[in-house]
Amino acid sequence: MKLYVVCDLEGVAGVVNHLQQCRWNAEKGWYAPFLEQARRLATLELNALVEGALSAGAEEVIAWDGHGNFPGGLDYELLHPACKLILDAGDGGPAGLDGSFDALLQLGLHAMAGTPRTVLAHSFYSHLLEYTVNDEAVGEIWMNAYTAGKAGVPFIFLSGDRAAALEAQRLVPEMEVAVVKEGLSDRPLGLNHPQPALCLSPQAARKTIRKAVAKALWKVGKIAPFTRKPPFTLRARFSEECFAEERASLPGARRVDAFTVELAGAEEPWLLL
Repeated sequence: MKLYVVCDLEGVAGVVNHLQQCRWNAEKGWYAPFLEQARRLATLELNALVEGALSAGAEEVIAWDGHGNFPGGLDYELLHPACKLILDAGDGGPAGLDGSFDALLQLGLHAMAGTPRTVLAHSFYSHLLEYTVNDEAVGEIWMNAYTAGKAGVPFIFLSGDRAAALEAQRLVPEMEVAVVKEGLSDRPLGLNHPQPALCLSPQAARKTIRKAVAKALWKVGKIAPFTRKPPFTLRARFSEECFAEERASLPGARRVDAFTVELAGAEEPWLLL
């Protein structure tokens, strides 16, 4: 059994502050003061996923560090020896994901922008307030599941906060989730606000992931790939007019208002990103 794991950082237990834990500027030599801690926590959660997968019969696990370019959101030196890692591939989509994989797993994911009771919710970029595909609001969880489904690969597992887990189960109700934290604010908060959250301990989070992954692998072959068929009508709403102006220059796109752009008849759902 061959598995593909999408890894992000904002959905990891103990990661609650984007400025302090998730950001960097390599050109300026600036790194979030707790970035290394967050990367370590994320890698140990990935290792727990690998352990759960191996216990359930997985033969190959390949993970993609989807939290930006190098140094990314994982600590390579701590990686489980049975896991291979795709590095420095950016965050534009799961690199190397094709039909040779038996299942997609998403680790450390966050809910889409505008979701209440979540932690570090956003959709692709901090300046994108909402993204819809045929009037369905979507985020990174949806897009990763769609990319896998297009290759015939089912989405069977997600770890993250409770809101992210609910978002994933709305797409694939039969899948397994590992909830490692929960947002406490009823008001949707973006990346740049304090994030009150109730978190499992690192050890408890890893145990939860390990058990849920082992359970998820028993469902391989029983869960159908997540699919949506084109053409797509895409709509993106931005926080600043300059981003809408930029997207409005794309062929076929039209300006709905100062902050919103729409594109009808798209063959792929990511064309306004």
